[in-house]
Order: sequence, then C-alpha cells, then structure tokens
Amino acid sequence: MNSKAQAISQEQQDILDGLTSEQKHINPKYFYDHRGSKLFEQITELEEYYPTRTELTILHEYAQDIAQYIQKDSLIIEPGAGNCTKIEYLLEALHPSVYVPQDVSEEFLQKSAARLSSRYPWLHVEPIASDFSEPIVLPDKYQNMQKHVFYPGSTIGNFEPDDAVQFLKNMHILVGENGGVILGVDLHKDNDILHAAYNDEEGITAEFNLNTLRHINQILGSEIDITNFKHIALYNPQQQRIEMYLESRAEQECSVLGYTIAFKQGELIHTEHSYKYTLDGIAQLAEKAGFRLQKSWLDDDDLFSVNYLQRITHN
Repeated sequence: MNSKAQAISQEQQDILDGLTSEQKHINPKYFYDHRGSKLFEQITELEEYYPTRTELTILHEYAQDIAQYIQKDSLIIEPGAGNCTKIEYLLEALHPSVYVPQDVSEEFLQKSAARLSSRYPWLHVEPIASDFSEPIVLPDKYQNMQKHVFYPGSTIGNFEPDDAVQFLKNMHILVGENGGVILGVDLHKDNDILHAAYNDEEGITAEFNLNTLRHINQILGSEIDITNFKHIALYNPQQQRIEMYLESRAEQECSVLGYTIAFKQGELIHTEHSYKYTLDGIAQLAEKAGFRLQKSWLDDDDLFSVNYLQRITHN
C-alpha cells in the first residue's frame, strides 16, 4: 500500500478495509446494485436454484396452517422486503391490518407499497425506508398491536451464527409480548444439490458474484479488472455453509483510492457465507434469541423450511 491516499467516505473506507485485510472480503450487500438485483431475479428462476420456488410452494400450500399462529388484524413487519412479493402468498390467510415493509431503496419500496395498497384495499401499508443495519422504529400508534416479523428467503443464513442470534434478539425486542417470527431457512442437504444451486450451468451466479467488483468500482472510482477474477462457490459440510469467493486468476496489482492492492494468483476475496440449518439447529438458534420454535413446514423433499418462532415470555 502506498501513501498517496485521498480524502474518502466512510463507505469507501469500509470497502478499502475489506480489500486490505489478511482475508480480503467484500460485504455481501454490494451484490445488490440495480444490475445485481436483476441478476438475482434471474438466479431465482434457474432450474438448479431451488430455494425461491421451494419456499413459495411451502407458503402457498401451508398459508392457512401458518395463519393459525397469527392473530387476525395484527401487524406484519418485513425487514429487507424488496419487491414485497412473498408476503402476498400469506396476506389473504393472515389478514393483518398493517404491513410494514422495510428496505433501503425508498423509490422501489414506495412502488411496491402502492401495488399492495391497490391490490389489498383492506390492508394499511406503511413502508419504512432505512438501511438494513439500522433498527426498525415503528410509529407509536402501533405499539399495542400484536406484531410479527416475516423474514423469508433464508436471508438469516447470510449472517454469521452470532450475528444471526443478534438479529433475532433485535426482532425479539421489536415484536414485544405475544409476538413472533415467520422465518424461511434453507436446510442442510446433499452437497451435489447445493453445489449445483450456486454453480449454475448458465453462469448467472458467477455474473452475480463478479458484479460485486463492478459495483465497488463505481463507489471507489477504481478500475479493478473483473476479467482477472473468477467465481468460486463451495459447500463446507463441517460449517454447514456455502462459501462464495472471487479468485484472482493471476498475480496482479490494483489501484484503489491512491492505494496499491496486490493479489497473488489464486488469492480469494470472500463475498458471502450462506449457512444451512437442521431443524434442531433452527430450534437452538431461536432459543438463544428468546424464541421457541413452534412449528416447521417443509417441502416434500426436505430442501427448505418455513418456521414459526414464538417469543418466549418470562414471568
């Protein structure tokens, strides 16, 4: 690293810190610029990528069963709601009176909220545009309602285990007495199925991973050569997680914000962990955060689970 550094933003500094760590890494949130979001939509439609369609099948098939755990006219909060499509599989059955989607993209969120308000005139939609890392603060008028969090997509698997517990502890505070969480979780399974899901034949997942470099180039004003890297995804059965990396194809140097960052041939930039859980593991995770796993709904092949976690009330 040289000494020609320039004045940089906190976001740029965070990315730079990741690229200069002993194990280089990029925060997985940088998957999701406009192009990255479009690529992920394509991933969800791939034959090899089972999680999205499997979860939607579970939500559709068991919506009435899930509704048995949710009081009518309650409040549903969805962190990182995106386009708010998955909640539609449950709205008629759950019939909440208020739905609070949270996402960082305000324009995207407002469009999704308007679509839902038009389609479900009985539902009050109150979007909250904020960064995912910030606590969700509900308006005072909702504090006395029964509250539930809807957190699909196995996004919980992208947290390191301690961070997953902390996230659920935050949800424990958010839902209050008698609240709970509807949680989508990908399950531990055969390595071949997982390998295929993250290494699709069309190479869309590889594009999605490599797009991270394109995204940070825009933020950093740098010119890291994307063609000098390749996508790596492998399953670590001991840790029960998919590990995604970008591997340097050659020994190279990149200029970033006045610093020179060196890569050895074969050196890896870590971009994501995606943890897979057993049902016992989900129960243990819930318990550490003050919830009890009340019920799990699975597909016929036991690939994916939707779970209801009830907040434990201590007397």
